Amino acid sequence: MSNKIPSKIHNNSELLVTFGSLIKESNINFQINDELLMCFIHARKHDVQRAMKLLKNYLRMIKNYPELFTDLRPERIKRFLDSGHILASPLRDQNGCRVFILNARNWDVNQISLEDVYRTVVFCFQRMVSEIETQSNGVVIILDFQDFALHQIRHFTPSFVKKVANLVQDVFPIRLKGIHIVNEPQIIKLLVAMIWPFLSNKIRNRVVFHGSCFTTLHHRVSPSCLPSNYDGFLGTLDSMKFSNVFFEDNYSKIFECLN
Repeated sequence: MSNKIPSKIHNNSELLVTFGSLIKESNINFQINDELLMCFIHARKHDVQRAMKLLKNYLRMIKNYPELFTDLRPERIKRFLDSGHILASPLRDQNGCRVFILNARNWDVNQISLEDVYRTVVFCFQRMVSEIETQSNGVVIILDFQDFALHQIRHFTPSFVKKVANLVQDVFPIRLKGIHIVNEPQIIKLLVAMIWPFLSNKIRNRVVFHGSCFTTLHHRVSPSCLPSNYDGFLGTLDSMKFSNVFFEDNYSKIFECLN
């Protein structure tokens, strides 16, 4: 039956009916709400066959790593969320994308583990993708590696690096339009060498290294939505805590059906 389904339909009602049929055929036992189904559909540009593959990958990660993907209430990840390492611009970029910033400066891996980081990023992705505009326009990520050191990189095991690669390309229903790395020391090449084999050519082409040259960053992300730390027109990084943009009492519940 699935082979006879057109891969692309542009009416939301028809998309949901078609997606529902594929889910029924696959014996998936979750009662998934339409809002969440549309997240997966938008992430794969209305191609329900590809959306189905993405959903299966997501469910597989939930089964294999429930501690990273389920029960992600604000209180569970509050410490890292409020640490100043997870940030979001209050303004979208010139293409309507959300701007998500992971600031690794002064990150103490003994106080906040990689699992804490991963769990919090999943929470933030869930919150961002609950916005219809973000589902359509996507997200750009800025990774700030200033003062990143070897003792931090040593915590990145090959298995964890693969989980990171999965999150950005094959698992989560979010459209990543760019990954911009700034203030990176030479040692970051070790981390990049670890993750590179796990990335598709599509994602590799969206990774851009800027160093401390924010002019090149501005060519891709408008300075109007960037903090002054990157020569942008907004306030400092300290003013852009994720919870200042996405309020705690308004966190996304659309993924709760998969818990």
